[in-house]
Parts: sequence; C-alpha cells; structure tokens
Amino acid sequence: MIAVVNVTKSYRGKNGPIAALDGANFRVRVGDFIIILGRSGTGKSTLLGIMGGLLRPSSGEVFLDGKSIWTLDERTRARLRAEKHGFVFQNASVIPSLTVLENVLLPQAFLPRAHAANLSRAKSLVEQIGLGERLHAYPDQLSGGEKRRVAIASSLMNDPPFLLADEPTGDLDRETESEIMNLFLSLWRNGKTIVMVTHSHQLASDANRVFKMNDGRILELPGQNGTHKHIDCELDSPGEAPINVREVPRP
Repeated sequence: MIAVVNVTKSYRGKNGPIAALDGANFRVRVGDFIIILGRSGTGKSTLLGIMGGLLRPSSGEVFLDGKSIWTLDERTRARLRAEKHGFVFQNASVIPSLTVLENVLLPQAFLPRAHAANLSRAKSLVEQIGLGERLHAYPDQLSGGEKRRVAIASSLMNDPPFLLADEPTGDLDRETESEIMNLFLSLWRNGKTIVMVTHSHQLASDANRVFKMNDGRILELPGQNGTHKHIDCELDSPGEAPINVREVPRP
C-alpha cells in the first residue's frame, strides 16, 4: 500500500514559487489499477515522482507498506525503489548503447546481490513481451512500441509489486497504444498494482479507480470501491472531455 499524506511541492519561478502539488492526499491499495487524468502542468508527473521516491516533497509524507520513505537515507530509499517500484516513462527509458536483453537486465544493478537466475528471467520477460527474436537488437533497431515494451519488461525485472507509469502511451499511435494497454491489463490481472498517469480519457475505461488532477490537487472520480468503470468521453474537446462513469462488475 502507498499513502500520500498532505504532500506539497513547490518550485522557484521567475515571479515567485510555483505550487505543483497543493496538499495532495492519495492512497493506492494493493491490487489497484489506477489512472490519474489531467492536462499538462497539473502535477501528475510530480505526484508520481514523489510516490516513487524519486522527487522529494516540499512537505507531507509518503508511506510505502507503512514506512515513511522520505525519512530514509538515500541508499535505503534507492534499494526500496529497486525492490518495490517498477518505473515506465514516456520516453521509453531504454539506453541506446545496450541491447534489449541488457536493458531488461539493468535494474538488477541496483540490488545488493545478484541471482543466478537473472539471465533466464530476463530472457523470459523478453519472450513475454513478444521480442524473443530481438534479444540482441539495439533500441535504434526497434519501433516506438517495441521500445516501450522493453521498458515495461525492464520495470518487471526485479518483480516489484508496484508499477508506476508516466504517460506510457503518450507518443504512440492508436494501435500501438492499445497493445501497450493490453500488456498493462495482463500484468494487473496477474497481480501487479499499477498507477498510470495520462491525459487520455479513453484509457481510463480500463482502470478500476480513476483520479483527476487540477492545479496540484487530486480528486477521485465516482465509481470506485472495487468496481470496474466504463468511462464515456465526448471527443469534440479531448483536453477537457466530460466524463460519465458507470459501474459494471469487475472481471
């Protein structure tokens, strides 16, 4: 479980401080697939970074399985990140000089002790994302969707319980976006807890909880409490489409 308690984050601007988060309170339950909606600049990525221990809040606390992560020293927090969080970013987070297999193996470098089964697990993950024949390919030989799949496999290497995804489909075409979302849904159904940030209302129909951010504040939309939501959006103005949530039994 992740709990964000009264978290604020401010940056220095030319005309004074800029508040990215303004007293955010947010809980992630084990087994959730959460989507956080919001336009650019509303604090979505900042919230994800603070939850994942990458970005220090100006005030407030973040608890991971009951531990206040921002009271830990950097070394302990880094190990906690490596063990508990898998990160997927919009830019695919792959290193150009490493092969597909090497990129997937990389998170093991952040753990204190390697395991003999690492190589076998990495190959298995590459097989699972459909790139078993591209083990030794480099990122510049892959499509955008393939790079994103490599990033997802890498995020799973240490078998973390939580996946934090920041606009993982933001620069993909509709067909590839659907493929990546199906991959996330498969991971969720197999036990991963997922928090995904996006500006796409269409993706929210696949989540079991949906939040919206505006001006550094976060609000849960109706239809939670263990139900699966279908969200209908008017497409005339996708930046601020009305959202209608109806509850159906979760699969």
